[in-house]
Amino acid sequence: MKEMATANRSRRAKRLGLAVAIALTGTLVSGTATHARSPQKAKSGGEINVAIDGQLAGFCFSTALAGGTLGASRTIYESLVERSSNGKFVPYLAESFTPSADNKVWDIALRSGIKYSNGEAFDATNVKQNIEMGRGNMYAAGFNAKYASTGVGVNANIVTIDVIDPLKVRVTLDRGDNEFLGLMYRAGRYVMRAPAQIADPNTCQTNPIGTGPFMKQSYSPDELVVVRNPNYWRKDAAGVQLPYLDKITFINVKEASQRAAAVRKQTVDVGFFVTGDATFIKDLQKRKSVVTEYKSPQNQWGQWMPNVNKAGSPFKYQNCRLAAAFSVDWVLYNKVRFKGLGLVNGSIVGKENALYTKNGAPSYDLAKAKEFVGKCNTDLGAAAPFKVTLYADTSSQSQNNVKFVQGMMEKAGIQFNSLYIAEAAVLISKIYKGGGNDFDFAEGTPAEGVSIGYVIPFFLSKAFSATSKSPVAPTPYGKGYNTVIALGNHSDTTVDDKIYAAQAEPNPVLAKTKYAEASAYLMSQGYTIPTIHVGMFVFTNNKSKLKGVGKLLNPDGKTYPGVAETKGLDYTGIYKG
Repeated sequence: MKEMATANRSRRAKRLGLAVAIALTGTLVSGTATHARSPQKAKSGGEINVAIDGQLAGFCFSTALAGGTLGASRTIYESLVERSSNGKFVPYLAESFTPSADNKVWDIALRSGIKYSNGEAFDATNVKQNIEMGRGNMYAAGFNAKYASTGVGVNANIVTIDVIDPLKVRVTLDRGDNEFLGLMYRAGRYVMRAPAQIADPNTCQTNPIGTGPFMKQSYSPDELVVVRNPNYWRKDAAGVQLPYLDKITFINVKEASQRAAAVRKQTVDVGFFVTGDATFIKDLQKRKSVVTEYKSPQNQWGQWMPNVNKAGSPFKYQNCRLAAAFSVDWVLYNKVRFKGLGLVNGSIVGKENALYTKNGAPSYDLAKAKEFVGKCNTDLGAAAPFKVTLYADTSSQSQNNVKFVQGMMEKAGIQFNSLYIAEAAVLISKIYKGGGNDFDFAEGTPAEGVSIGYVIPFFLSKAFSATSKSPVAPTPYGKGYNTVIALGNHSDTTVDDKIYAAQAEPNPVLAKTKYAEASAYLMSQGYTIPTIHVGMFVFTNNKSKLKGVGKLLNPDGKTYPGVAETKGLDYTGIYKG
């Protein structure tokens, strides 16, 4: 078994306990090398098949992919920053990021000579276009209503994007942000799209055009076929054009049991799994003669967020939120459902994250849960008894995971409506939507890795502050998406004040203290419930003789992790031995 370093978040709740979305630290970083290390005896050519865990809903700004679907899309797309094997942000399509002293102005220098797979140039004008569309700026040239997405809320701190020269972009923020690179990485989702893809809102979802090593040959929600990008900008140290593989076919195999069988029986070359697939992961781990395992660290931080201000929500009452927080034994859940593959540390993040603290954190206590259920029912009055709805995707594993949690909550006296079941992409659209989350909980949120730049917006009461200078804030999109990212849908501005103070703090030591204080407040109020921290697992069948996993270097000369947070393998340097 090989263990490769990674860091974070999907953004989206896919399997119980799976959180998705951010990254790590960064201030001033730069890179100079343009080549990747050539794996020994690397061979060009060949095709592989990859079994992923969900449908590919599309490729435009409004679609948030997670897990294996995100990894499939990242064979086509690349981002301005990446992470090295030690978890640090490194420039990728960008060459350097230079902040002002107060972290309000960030200059992004881009690499030269990069083209999209269709031959269009990657330059500052295109980067500005991507950020403008992504933040829902209806005043920007080419914006279309179909581009409105959660990026409206995530990018709320951005005031202007200016083209300084063909290879330099300047981003000016409303408030200083010491975690800006985490925001720009966004768990690998802040990808750059070609002008031709953006130009047509009617085909943007189905016509992915990126700078990545592969390009689309064919697409349906259940199958994506990619082939070598003839315009790819990277070569290995020997001057060999990357990628090595000619073709990859990604296939949606929803049931983890079928995915595991496909890898084990060698009908696919690669299978992607999340911790919620623990039963089948544990089985594959015993078959070392048949498969090879690659895994990420447990740095996708698990939280559940009660939906405070949803119409009729019981969670507008703190007693109801705390009843839910004390009712679930996540240690037992990890043991039974995740087979011990997760991590429960009593906080909403890991120890390496600035938000880490156990102060204010509730932990399993059935007596306390019952006590708070009683108080909750008193608060609810005529609306009692305390009753909620949980959701799961269409896989049996996901449904069984959620039902296990339901069983524990029922022991505390919490009642339930029928389980809401839908394809993961449908669930995502209902959680991250204008007007706010449709469900009683957000079951898994996008906190991952050491950096929290992409996590901050999800804890706030609203995306745009009352004094926001963003041109998007007063628009219909700014108003409609003001609470879509704030998954807990609370209206407690004390949370905002604490997070903003930490975000703007230039002293890293003081910033960490302030972030921890904000985290303690969130947990003590029941706005965020700590659950299980998880990771990703990828298995390759040994007959395929896949080589080069995790061997390529980033353009800055640092090794790229073999399994990158929610994305799975980096296929750029993988070859058939």
